[in-house]
Amino acid sequence: MRYINFAIVMVFWAAPVFGLTVESVSDYGPSDQAVHLEILSSTDKEIFEPVLQRFVAEFPEKRIRYTVASTTDISASISKSQKNFDLVMSSAMDLQIKLANDGLAASLDLPDYLNVPDWSIWQDRLVGFSAEPIVMVVSRKDFVGKHVPETRRELITLIRNEPNFFREKVITYDVNTSGAGFLFASQDVRQSDSFWRLAEVFGGIKTKLVCCSGNMLDELESGKSVLAYNLIGSYAEQHAKTRRNLQVVYPKDYTLILLRSALIPRESKNKQAARQFLTYLLSERGQSHMTKTTGLLSPKSQSKLNQSNFKPIRLDTGLLVYLDRLKRKRFLREWNEALVQ
Repeated sequence: MRYINFAIVMVFWAAPVFGLTVESVSDYGPSDQAVHLEILSSTDKEIFEPVLQRFVAEFPEKRIRYTVASTTDISASISKSQKNFDLVMSSAMDLQIKLANDGLAASLDLPDYLNVPDWSIWQDRLVGFSAEPIVMVVSRKDFVGKHVPETRRELITLIRNEPNFFREKVITYDVNTSGAGFLFASQDVRQSDSFWRLAEVFGGIKTKLVCCSGNMLDELESGKSVLAYNLIGSYAEQHAKTRRNLQVVYPKDYTLILLRSALIPRESKNKQAARQFLTYLLSERGQSHMTKTTGLLSPKSQSKLNQSNFKPIRLDTGLLVYLDRLKRKRFLREWNEALVQ
């Protein structure tokens, strides 16, 4: 395995990839081989790397280039050109559905023996490869002697009772810039009649808004924040293994379940390589290895996903509702009026 160097990363930034801001680029597999598969993903390398390492170990003649970018940038880039990447993996289910619905995804053509659950695949164009709870995380040391909120109503009450404790100490996604954050917030609206009250409470204490789960977890660990809202569970659990101060909370009123999904761009140059990787990833051994090494749940993990408070986000065109230009504009206006006070 060899990592791409800084000079090549800069080439990517300078290249005409339609405004794609690259967070990292890494190569896996033999350095004397040409790249067989270009993956564009929103999943941090640190999370997904064990899967990539296992794949090139099983297929030693293959070389993968793994590029990480934000969900919003990924969608914008692929909507303009599908030639630069062979496989697109993102946590923003709505943006992925839009790309597929707009005709920008090729047929997955997956083998029947994979037994992909019906609820995790859409029209042979988009498939979920992991299922992840969306959680809250609190700083243990700051909550000593305090009740840790287990529902959104409890969180609202707690903040209203102790606004000074929480002022500028709560952090969540900025839905203006984060595709995943927008998805979670719009799903909150569909699940809860208390979301806008929570948003107004967040605004009253000057909640911090950031792009990424990693930023939220770093803020908690540094002591700059005491609670983070709507984090991706795999990131939270991975960090909690080494950062003992982090306590992951699965809300009892409802815990959204995200499907990380993958599609093959319509104009990909290496569709067969993409299908080979997806076939491995969705196989029993691929899903088992992913679950054991990354903390990502398999969509087949019914024993873990069938908890009464778990609410899977459906992989269907209902996700397009809040991507309608007028609805999105109205949602963002109301959200900003509540949060940016």
